[in-house]
Amino acid sequence: MFVTAGNITLAVDVVGDGPRPMVFLHGWLMSKESWAPLLPHLSWHDYRAYLVDVRGFGASAKPPSGYAIEDYARDTIRLIRRLNIAPVVLVGHSFGGAGSLFVAAKLRHYVDALIVMDTFPGGAAPSSAGRTRHHLERVQQLLNRTPESKRMQVLNRIWLQAFYQKPDDRAMVLQDQASRAILPHVLEQTIHTNLTTDIERLLPHIQCPTLVIRGKYDRMLAPGDDPLKKIPHAEFAIIPDAGHYPMIEQPKLVGAAMENFLQRHSQRVDKPWR
Repeated sequence: MFVTAGNITLAVDVVGDGPRPMVFLHGWLMSKESWAPLLPHLSWHDYRAYLVDVRGFGASAKPPSGYAIEDYARDTIRLIRRLNIAPVVLVGHSFGGAGSLFVAAKLRHYVDALIVMDTFPGGAAPSSAGRTRHHLERVQQLLNRTPESKRMQVLNRIWLQAFYQKPDDRAMVLQDQASRAILPHVLEQTIHTNLTTDIERLLPHIQCPTLVIRGKYDRMLAPGDDPLKKIPHAEFAIIPDAGHYPMIEQPKLVGAAMENFLQRHSQRVDKPWR
């Protein structure tokens, strides 16, 4: 379905009929279809998931501007309001995880619990000064010198290189579709957002229960102490034999970690459910 959230139209899939709402925000270069391998490993009698194509990606609107982290956070809040589902479990991967961190820190009463996967607090964050920022800068340089006619192949190669285990054919097809949907202005503005965002100072303000999921062999994240440890009482789950996309590489293990976390942190009810 399509949901108008403020001045943007977002493509949203709804899965499950349980009482606990979850909003899923995908990573850079991807789409809501990236969650497909994970879905069979969650208990849909407990949850109702809203899988979102964030602005500029998938089937959602692609306006000429408006790709800062604040724009993505605003879209998320407006979507939650429009659907009347607050508070939600907010689930974000990578780029979508950064937006999720921002929402959880700034607008706490909209988020019941937070789950982020292979996420970092922006390319301009102090903790990203090494490997992460270098990786983003290399991606930007590569895209800048790639002719538009070959850009899709380059996008898919960038995506594939972040895996520890090669994805299956279905995931490859879905990602090819996601790459084809990305317009040049979206690509340019979102890589700029990746490089210039710094929300590290906001991490101590996140008060909801938080689960941080990491692929053990994620080469995109800077080594050393995890900056998300600045989130009070955050829990961490390291997924073996996975790189930057654990929900695709090891969906059963990610699903089990999510279920364990959510069962221990029961739903906070601030208002009647619809």
